[in-house]
Amino acid sequence: MDSTTRLYRTTVLSRIWLNEETFELYCTRPQGFTWLAGQYATLGVRGEEREYTLIASPDAQELRFLIKMVAGGALSTVLANIVPGDVLEMGPAKGYLTFRPTDRPVYFVATGVGIAPFIAMAADGVRGFHLLHGARNEDGLFHRQELIAAACQYIPCLSGKDRPSVTLPGLFHGHVTDYLQADLQGGPFDFYLCGSMAMIHDVTHHLDRHYPDTRIYSEAYN
Repeated sequence: MDSTTRLYRTTVLSRIWLNEETFELYCTRPQGFTWLAGQYATLGVRGEEREYTLIASPDAQELRFLIKMVAGGALSTVLANIVPGDVLEMGPAKGYLTFRPTDRPVYFVATGVGIAPFIAMAADGVRGFHLLHGARNEDGLFHRQELIAAACQYIPCLSGKDRPSVTLPGLFHGHVTDYLQADLQGGPFDFYLCGSMAMIHDVTHHLDRHYPDTRIYSEAYN
């Protein structure tokens, strides 16, 4: 760790594309760097910084980040073209979207790369949750098999135009908010939300209205 800037240095190991706009970045784990499953860290290069969630278990020897390349994005486009051996600056782990053991039914709700903290929690041994995994198309259901193995219920929610042609176990055609409005029963629950601000707003409003004793933990992605 640099004692002047208080930043870690991490070296890029590899990059794996998951679909045409989303990739995983593998990096070395700096000495002394620690995190909790669900936390994020700031990555920086060439004067640009952005926050990305770590998707590996906290005992992993390498760091992994799930990153969406944003058209015109100042940093994501750089990371999409970075090569092994390049060095990034990285801040300490932050964030409060971490798992809290409970006797209540637990629901994870994610859209897009908002699935990242739940990938990390599953890798860290969290089990028995219900997961609503929202994406436009099937290729956006990142780490589906690992999440199915960890969850007691996995509901893929596809909202893209080609969704009628896709057949998946438990598939729901529509947005995660549509599923909750149509099928959620019981309560109270513990809900963890990660994804777009619009999704978090709509789900929170629905839960507050119909399940007022539910605990909600959330983190929005721009």
